[in-house]
Amino acid sequence: MLQHIQLIILDLDYVVFDCAKLKLQSLRQSLISLADIIPPDVRLPDEVDVGEAFQQHGLQWLDNLELGFDEENLDALRQSYVLNESRLVAAGVGSVFPGLRSFIQEYREKGIAVALGAEATRDYLVAVSERHQLEEMFQISLCTEEYGSGGSEEMLEEIIHFTEVNPSEALVLGARPRLFEAAHNLEMLAIECGWGVRQPSGDADIQAPIIAQLNSAIVKADQLASEKY
Repeated sequence: MLQHIQLIILDLDYVVFDCAKLKLQSLRQSLISLADIIPPDVRLPDEVDVGEAFQQHGLQWLDNLELGFDEENLDALRQSYVLNESRLVAAGVGSVFPGLRSFIQEYREKGIAVALGAEATRDYLVAVSERHQLEEMFQISLCTEEYGSGGSEEMLEEIIHFTEVNPSEALVLGARPRLFEAAHNLEMLAIECGWGVRQPSGDADIQAPIIAQLNSAIVKADQLASEKY
């Protein structure tokens, strides 16, 4: 039983939701109509490139693929991507990482609050949640798009307010350095989840390379929080 941590907040993509194939397939389909304007010396992104772009840039990952597009063509890519991604989510592309449902259920049964704090648009969060029944897993689900420039930090603050815990009693599970920075700004500890990304950043307090190591990482974080706060 945890002694200090009362709330666990998980990011969505690459942590709860295995979206690697979804994002790459959506991108490739979106590039078909723009193939003629892609410079010949540009290497098309692969699954690793997409994951790293999301890890570093969050919602703006598509803008940072260095495809050589001007703003007009980049805007066309964004619009096409949203449509393709929505269609593929509805078709069932992507899945919850094996073991995450039982992990979350276990902690909720222990009386620990579990929330979803997604680097995502509201439309994407709702679509994935409905397709994969995420509503039953979390007590609250929010996304960064709802908070504009405040992004991750304001989202985390709202989750803390809703669950009525102190920031020091909350633990963030993610794969993005900016999420860890937001957590640290609020005096929250963070675990970097490595099962969905190729190269962890090392910016979190504790590392959990695989899901099987997550429980021990949380126990370690609980001990660290007890000593620190």
